[in-house]
Amino acid sequence: MVKYKVFQRLLLMLAFLFVPATILFAFANQTSKDVVTKTLENSAAKQMEFTMQQMEQSLRQLEKQTLLLANDTTIKSYASSWEFPEYLNHLLMRKTIEEKLELQSQAEPLIHELTVYWPVIQEAISTSKTVKYNQNELVNKPKNQWYAQKTNGLLTFHLLMTNPSIIAADSSHITSIVETTISSKYLRSVLKGLDKTGNGNSFFYFSEGDLIGNADVDPALFELFLNEEENVLDGNISDHPKLTVFEIGGVEYLVQSMKSPSLGGTLFSYIKLGEFLNPLQKVNLLVNGSLFFLLISGITISLMFYRQFRMPFGYLMRKIENLGRGDYGSRATLKTKTEFDYLFDRFNEMASRIQSLIENVYEEKVRTREAEYKHLQSQINPHFLYNCLFYIVSMANKSPGAVISMAKNLSDFYRYITLKAGETTTLADEIRLIESYLEVQSLRNTRLTYSIEIPTAMLGLPVPSLLLQPIVENAVVHGIEQKRDAGKIHIHGAINGSQYIINIDDDGEGLCEEDLKSLYDRVQANYQNTDEMGCGLRNVHHRLMNRYGKPSGLSFSINEWGGFRVALQILNKENFNERITG
Repeated sequence: MVKYKVFQRLLLMLAFLFVPATILFAFANQTSKDVVTKTLENSAAKQMEFTMQQMEQSLRQLEKQTLLLANDTTIKSYASSWEFPEYLNHLLMRKTIEEKLELQSQAEPLIHELTVYWPVIQEAISTSKTVKYNQNELVNKPKNQWYAQKTNGLLTFHLLMTNPSIIAADSSHITSIVETTISSKYLRSVLKGLDKTGNGNSFFYFSEGDLIGNADVDPALFELFLNEEENVLDGNISDHPKLTVFEIGGVEYLVQSMKSPSLGGTLFSYIKLGEFLNPLQKVNLLVNGSLFFLLISGITISLMFYRQFRMPFGYLMRKIENLGRGDYGSRATLKTKTEFDYLFDRFNEMASRIQSLIENVYEEKVRTREAEYKHLQSQINPHFLYNCLFYIVSMANKSPGAVISMAKNLSDFYRYITLKAGETTTLADEIRLIESYLEVQSLRNTRLTYSIEIPTAMLGLPVPSLLLQPIVENAVVHGIEQKRDAGKIHIHGAINGSQYIINIDDDGEGLCEEDLKSLYDRVQANYQNTDEMGCGLRNVHHRLMNRYGKPSGLSFSINEWGGFRVALQILNKENFNERITG
């Protein structure tokens, strides 16, 4: 049984290509996702650290400026200037302080308001006209640290620096207090700068539940963040952001938080990972599509290979097996419209040639046996033998030489047809047989004369045995013996290009054109002729065609004597071999 290893190897090759490619693409996709996520985390963390450091530096700078104002000599001496007799000096000093506060406020954009309090004289000077001195509020406000306060719905941040910095319970020893106020606008500007980096949205959260963020921030998300992570506001202050990943409503968020040491609030930044991973997901989709296309292409190629190669090849193998089992009539009838059609045509041609060759060989054997039987029967015909023996008896006393010649040629003739029957011999042996036969006939019929002219190059030509004898016998029996004044037989050979030609002429009755055509048709026919002449010529003709091919065979014509000519045409042996091997 034929094993279709090529088809199996093709399927294995496609599997070996597809499976590692799938694993490699999946690994590469996951690695790319991890790298992008890690890079995004590091970038967002560094940006948040940088933003927080910048804000803390700005707040430290404000603290220093506020402390310097609290220790300013003009501000410290203003509390006692009202005791001076010249009230004008007190007013000039107040004007100087106002100018200092205004200049300081304009020089530092972070400052929303600057206010100086003097508890001793219960007076306040501020850049804002709405600020009034209130002893109770002033006492209760935290000192020397930032605190948040909501005023008219707006969140502001305040820093009160005292002089001296040690604070007593009643604040009676405090000379002056400088209050620096920054509004939530500053924090929004910080958030805006952070958001411009492109790493998501950010907001500030304070303990009272107050949020400061840009318009793009969804405050409802913060509650969801708190529900997902209880420790997101653990109160710990760290130099590095805290990273948490949430999945809310099917959306994955990367949330970073960092507490401000100065303001006490927590800075949050959240990123929708899907927005950053979308290009990677598109690449992943493209890769998956490519893999799917590769799979479909592999299956399609396999099916095409199965239909276009495996099936026709299997069909051809079955036909070859049928031919090997002896079914020489087996033919390939499948039409594929591919190169296999050419193979099928060549197989059919080969099968036809094999069938024809086998039939020809079988027919050659049958005809050879028929020829052997008929010629043996003809030669052993008692009438022919009795005539020869009667000739020997009658000539015994008259011509011992004639008797010796008759006996010798008769014995050579019968020895040849009994020993050479059915074998391949040479044209020289066939000529010697014809000479023995014609010599016997010429002894019996004194008016019979013959001549044989065969080129030396033709004498070695391999030919079937008993090839010429039936034709010569027809010339004697049906030609010369039927005409009283006839008696010449001429056998001559010639080489014409790729053919050997042997002509056998007699001067007997001959045939007209119509009879020649009728005889040729009977010789060409596949059915067996009943007349002796047609049967012998037909056997010789088909033996020549089966052995040497269609160009070989017999042809008939009228010779220059008016008698009958039989021409044997034999394909040149070398050309014949080339035709068979080609």
